[in-house]
Amino acid sequence: MREPILKAIAMPPKVFWAPFLPALINLAIQFPFMFIGMAFFQMNPIAFMPTILFVHLFLVIYGSREPHLSTMIRTYGPMAGGSKNMYKSKGTKLAP
Repeated sequence: MREPILKAIAMPPKVFWAPFLPALINLAIQFPFMFIGMAFFQMNPIAFMPTILFVHLFLVIYGSREPHLSTMIRTYGPMAGGSKNMYKSKGTKLAP
C-alpha cells in the first residue's frame, strides 16, 4: 500500500535522465528563441540543437548529483525571502 508513495519520493520524475522541472524550463526558454529565429531570421532549427543538448547534458550531470532538483526549484518560491528572527542572534533560524 505504501510502495507508490515511497517510490515517488525516492525516485523523482525524469525526462531523458534529467530532472523533470529543470528540463521543462530548459525547453520553455529555448523553444521560443528557436521559433523566433525560424520565423524572423529564416534560421535552421538544427542550429539550436547543440545548445538544447548541452544544457540537457548539464542537467543530467547535475541531476545525478542532486536528484531532487525539481523539488528544490518548486520550494524556492515560498522560502526565497528567508526568515525573520524574533530574537537577536547570529545566523538565520527557521523558527518564526
